[in-house]
Amino acid sequence: MRILKKLIILYIENKKQILDRYSPLLKSNCDILYITNSAEEAYRVYKEKRPHIIVMDLYVARLGGETIAKKIREEDENTAFIALTDYANREILLEIVNLNFSSYLVKPVDDFKLLNALLKISNKINKEKITYLTKNCSWNSSSKTLFFKDEALFLTKREQKLLELLIEKNGTACNDDEIFFYVWENDFDKTVTNASIRTLIKNLRKKIPRGLIENQYGVGYKINI
Repeated sequence: MRILKKLIILYIENKKQILDRYSPLLKSNCDILYITNSAEEAYRVYKEKRPHIIVMDLYVARLGGETIAKKIREEDENTAFIALTDYANREILLEIVNLNFSSYLVKPVDDFKLLNALLKISNKINKEKITYLTKNCSWNSSSKTLFFKDEALFLTKREQKLLELLIEKNGTACNDDEIFFYVWENDFDKTVTNASIRTLIKNLRKKIPRGLIENQYGVGYKINI
């Protein structure tokens, strides 16, 4: 079970009896477990902590309008979902398929089945390429997520593209032309200037540890690997 120890799990459940049943099992088989009892709170925790897996009671996840799963899927295709449900009819199964759940389990859930679902997901996650950087940072190339001390940092698409380029260069400096064509791609036009790059770098540096991205005088920018 060592492979599970690196996982961050968010568990959505509002019934104490059910929480007492499954939370010890989850907690003993992951790195960090967050527990919420509402869809609204779950979405806030998701945005701040970026868990690898969300284990959700489907009834609780539906409260407050659209499901928490649907809301997350609109911006994130990588976080894994495990559904816990009291029953499985055609409507529920279609929802699970459409939202790309990794697994669904009908209560009461056997411990072995829950652990097996977690193991399948963790095996998939561990196949993703993780690049470890200085300053307690790491980069997940599959989800294009930068982590600082295991906390996901929110980045814009262009900030993600810039980091992706710098990491692919493996510590070699990138000049302005390389950044222009990689980051802006089809959006490149005469309105994109050197000042656009300076602004992008400045805004990104506000979010990441100091010194992670460095200027190389006369050449460009590089990342500390």
